[in-house]
Amino acid sequence: MFDIAWSTIKNRRGGFVAAFVALFLGSALITACGALLMSGLTSGIEPQRYAGAAVVVGGEQSKDVPEDFDPVYAERAGVPESLTAALAKVPGVRAAVGDRTVALSAADDRGRPLDLGDPLYGHGWSSAVLAPFDLTEGGAPRTDRQAVVDARLASEAGLAVGDTARLSVGTTPATYEITGIVAPVDRQVSVFFTDERARELSPRPERLTAVGVFAEPGTDPETLADRIAAAAPGTDVHTGDRVGDLEFLDVGQSRGFLVALSAAFGGTALAVVVFVVSSTLGLGIQQRRRELAMLRAIAATPRQIHRLIGAETLLVSVTGSVLGSVQGFYVADWLRAAFARAGALPADFEPAPSVLPAVASVLLCVIGGRLAGYVAARRIARIKPVEALGESLVEPPGLGLGRLIGGTALIVAGLVMAIVLPLVIPGRAAVAGAGGALIVLMIGGALIGPVLVKFTARLLAPLLSRSQVSGYLAIANSTANSRRLSGAVVPLALGAAMALLQISLLTTGQEEAKRQATEGVTADYVLTADRTGTGLSPELTGTVRALPGVTAATPVARSQILLNYRESDGMRAEPFGAQGVDPAGLGRTLDLDVREGDLKGLTADTVALSRMAAGTAGLDVGDTADLHLGDGVQKKLKVVAVYGNGLGFGDVTLTRELLARHTTTGLDTTLLVTAGGTAADRAGVGTALGDLERRTPALEVRTPDEFAAAQQGAHAQQSWTNLIANGALLLYVLIAVVNTLVMAVSARGREFAMLRLIGTTARQTRRMTALESWIVVAAALVLGVLIALPPMVGSALALTGRPVPHVDALVWVAVAGFVALLGRLSVSLPTRSALRAAPVDAASVRD
Repeated sequence: MFDIAWSTIKNRRGGFVAAFVALFLGSALITACGALLMSGLTSGIEPQRYAGAAVVVGGEQSKDVPEDFDPVYAERAGVPESLTAALAKVPGVRAAVGDRTVALSAADDRGRPLDLGDPLYGHGWSSAVLAPFDLTEGGAPRTDRQAVVDARLASEAGLAVGDTARLSVGTTPATYEITGIVAPVDRQVSVFFTDERARELSPRPERLTAVGVFAEPGTDPETLADRIAAAAPGTDVHTGDRVGDLEFLDVGQSRGFLVALSAAFGGTALAVVVFVVSSTLGLGIQQRRRELAMLRAIAATPRQIHRLIGAETLLVSVTGSVLGSVQGFYVADWLRAAFARAGALPADFEPAPSVLPAVASVLLCVIGGRLAGYVAARRIARIKPVEALGESLVEPPGLGLGRLIGGTALIVAGLVMAIVLPLVIPGRAAVAGAGGALIVLMIGGALIGPVLVKFTARLLAPLLSRSQVSGYLAIANSTANSRRLSGAVVPLALGAAMALLQISLLTTGQEEAKRQATEGVTADYVLTADRTGTGLSPELTGTVRALPGVTAATPVARSQILLNYRESDGMRAEPFGAQGVDPAGLGRTLDLDVREGDLKGLTADTVALSRMAAGTAGLDVGDTADLHLGDGVQKKLKVVAVYGNGLGFGDVTLTRELLARHTTTGLDTTLLVTAGGTAADRAGVGTALGDLERRTPALEVRTPDEFAAAQQGAHAQQSWTNLIANGALLLYVLIAVVNTLVMAVSARGREFAMLRLIGTTARQTRRMTALESWIVVAAALVLGVLIALPPMVGSALALTGRPVPHVDALVWVAVAGFVALLGRLSVSLPTRSALRAAPVDAASVRD
């Protein structure tokens, strides 16, 4: 059977090349998803500051979730000071050294902030041995106003031993005499204080960032790590490259991001690849009806037909998927670079090499291709030989009852997922359901696609008939061969629908975040740190409140928490953005659009949730929310309010004191300031804040509109990461569209020749295919819009509470124009190629 299959492939290269391209690109895409997933699970970055230690111990930076990926904590957990002495007693430990990390900013000798490119961290001098940092000039700091800087900071700030450095924790500046300079390390700029001064500057003096352990000679680091883990339960113990996860929080968070994104995106990509491959194989088998009918007429059994198509599909699937899997690693590297440019991954984050993604991709593509071939061959294999010969000449006049029922059922299911689910089950499940509805609606639309093609052709008949011969032929072809044209319409519609939905999600989220931030900030001024700063010092709030004319000043700290809740299949831990506010005077600076409850009840034992967070966890006012704060500390807090402005300010609101105690820096992100009711009061406060801005390092004073624009930009960065991933998927769909359209037109060479032999000119034939392409484009746009609208409405309901997505008319026109151009070129170019041969020669070519 494989000999016959190989002979068929060689003699019918056109259709099989199209299937090969679909499988090749699909395998590359699936391999890329797997490679990113493996990178998220196993990749890392070499340690820098802790490179000299055999073992490094830190706080637990992830939550253990059974039968699911472990989400990481956004803030540094840390370990107690007493752990250093305890680890020093473990057998095999030569020395244990504690390290504190303090986020800093620096200014030059004129007070101008320095943009160093990498974060600036301060440490106690005793921890310098962990790298080790070697002195190149001078000596160690001896007083609380002395410091050692690395050569990079010295170069950027123009510092030498004996000079004075201007360093700030938040917005609190201090000057230090430089006593020494050390060699720098990568990914950070370093400053060393005395151990006592580092403890004073630390936001949590009782806790260390990590403890580095030096092993006794001859002690294996892995063995020592096991002993330490037994002696220090509740900590993360790292060796080798895994130390980088502890040293650089962004690495662990990036790995978590890749795992979550790859798992979600990989499932969608697999569904789309199977859908596109099925459509391509189905069109190829549709074009071979006469050949397969002849095989049935000469006594080939249904089983033999299935075996033949299965062998053909297997040969193409294995070849295409194996070659495509190799290219998938290049696609993964391109996606990694794109995520790095968007700020979602560190620029030096490298993918982890593994053959498992390629093996999995080949298996999935081969299985998917085989199933697609089986489904596509079912009708021609099961009908009687005489009926097969009849259908080889003319398509069946209508769709089967099962296909109509199946298509209708899927469309109804898609509508329920897109629109009903957000009304019944609020929260992130509603957004996911609305997005997943696109694939369900697309499959349903594909099943009844021929009906839509016929309807579109008849609708356009009065317009197309003006072209007389060409118009008549285009309408006749479209109605008589609606199944064939449907194979071209469906991928084009899928591309249009995916583009419209992704752009709608991006713009709807951005506009809603901007609206909420604009309407929610009732303060007159918003104080933030500039791009070189690390945050606002808590003392700044008191300074601002003391200014004449200020009636309210609300500090706001930001972090990310994990909200724990139970689903039918077990516990879930969902990350949400959180803000900590001072309840005093909150009503005069911030409006969160409270829907239930009252923010006056916000204390250290209570929490307010956005509509999205409350809906996701199934919580109401009065219920108890189980959450882990940014550093992993678990809290069970009573819900006192549910509010609407979650996109603009964060989905979880706590008191500032509670949230800030569990952040890495302990600093505020913004300070909302309200002046008195008169214009003179506001002008006076504005002037006073301007003076404060000039004398306070890294401080910026913004208007509420400027703050709202910044919030929109922050949401855009998150949305762009999803758009990048889905953009790769959309690119695959668009290539598949061109592939399918070219395949459909190229196979009609004999038909074009017969038309020319009975008197149709080449120009009339080209005109006919041009009109057919407009039918395809019109049907694809109608189908694409119809299947995109329900998920767009459902996503808007879930995100904003209103069934009105943000629609940019120019974007819709651009998408429609691109679809029209793609469809037109994909038809016209192969038509011109097919018409180059002499009609007599083309008509005598075998099918």
